Amino acid sequence: MPIERTDTFVEKTGALSSFEHILFPRSSLHEDAGCLARFLTNLRYEDIPSDVLQTAKLITLDTLGCIISGTITPLGEKILTAYGTGNQPNGCCVPGTSLRLSPSLAAKLNAWLSDVLDYEDATFGHPSATIIPAALAMAEHLNTTPQQFLAAVVAGYEAGVRVHDATRASPETYRKLAVYHAWHGLAAGAAAMVVSGGSEEQFRSALGHAAANTSLPVWYVQYGRPAHALKANYGQMALGGLDAAICARQDIVGPFSMLSDAERGFAKIIGSDQFDPTHLSAGLGKVWRTRETSLKAFPCCGFFHTTIDAISRLVDVYHIDHKKVDQLRIRCFSRIAEWFSDSAPSSWIDAQFSVQYVSAMALLSIEVGREWYSPAIMASDSVSALMRKIQIEVDPTAEAAFWSHGQCMSSVMISLKDGQHFSSTVAWPPGHWRRPFSASDVEKKFLHNVRGTRVEMHGEQIVETAMNIDRFSSLSELRGLLSTTRT
Repeated sequence: MPIERTDTFVEKTGALSSFEHILFPRSSLHEDAGCLARFLTNLRYEDIPSDVLQTAKLITLDTLGCIISGTITPLGEKILTAYGTGNQPNGCCVPGTSLRLSPSLAAKLNAWLSDVLDYEDATFGHPSATIIPAALAMAEHLNTTPQQFLAAVVAGYEAGVRVHDATRASPETYRKLAVYHAWHGLAAGAAAMVVSGGSEEQFRSALGHAAANTSLPVWYVQYGRPAHALKANYGQMALGGLDAAICARQDIVGPFSMLSDAERGFAKIIGSDQFDPTHLSAGLGKVWRTRETSLKAFPCCGFFHTTIDAISRLVDVYHIDHKKVDQLRIRCFSRIAEWFSDSAPSSWIDAQFSVQYVSAMALLSIEVGREWYSPAIMASDSVSALMRKIQIEVDPTAEAAFWSHGQCMSSVMISLKDGQHFSSTVAWPPGHWRRPFSASDVEKKFLHNVRGTRVEMHGEQIVETAMNIDRFSSLSELRGLLSTTRT
């Protein structure tokens, strides 16, 4: 379904003005954004390759597991308490709970909960954290089909990743501004609008609303410790994207031209200094960027996953006893050494962003999941002792790989007290699209995530339903399984 440039609104109507039309601006600078809007307008479930739809199902299942697991964390429980008074009998679900909320609030809570454990996808950020909640809430709100929902998930990735590419920043700017977070709201808006459906004018308005609604991109731990609970503020971005579609489908005009205005538009506002609008339409309908989705094997910052994998391999192969470890040396890129080296994390969120803490989890072979952050493990003397034995060094090769193409490679050396040394280098983490999970891997992760939650008894049914969702005529079966109040 390749997208080609068509006549603009002005060319079709002959309208002339000293001002640009806000939805159909005349400048060629906006052509690529127009192609993106047209692609989203015309996208149909039937047009999407089967493997891409399968990926959308896996993303959905994985994200639902992260949301459900998040509900029984200390932060998740506080979030549910804060918003639980907004319960509506016919509202949208918060998986793993009995809550029914307005579409906007359901999208916000589900996005926030999905990121609580930092266990959702890692595709140039965490787009599943905004795309799945926005698409699910809009699909429930409008009672649309599972096929429309899956098309929306794909749309969120196809639009969102291209906005990411178009609004990249130089390494110098990236060190100062969290530019790479900001596009997640547009991904949510694209997904919600494809669930809704509408005219090209409405899709253009939705993209404009989503760009304007995007919250300020914030850092995780750079403002001080303990780390704040918003993380990248994906909850607000999902809400903004959902609201964008709700407004656009009522013909409330949004600032579409903001998307590609180089001087005063979205890219400029979020701090991008390398805006290239051609990325907005690159390969639409030919290159399915959803295929580049990377899922997480570990509940922590994705920057650490190659390090954890390298340590785990050595521990498993050589049967390393953590009590015999004298030193662990990690060679990686500078961002980890500068921002994420913390040998005494003061909270469980800080621990998610401490390379020393998660490395200790790998050395101890502690079962992967939210168990990593239990009070007993956080307070363990063994964990504290291991963190003090870890040294972080910058590897020039890893540094170049990170800044040139976003690779998070890592090399580790474990030295034992008896003088033995074991080393390993990992280029790409498990779950990365170059080392993809199987469907079985994702299902196992989901079932572990829902263990101990209020929907654990329905875990297998949720897997079966989610992975075959397009065989159903509605989302009601899945919605009933996700809620602790069956309807």
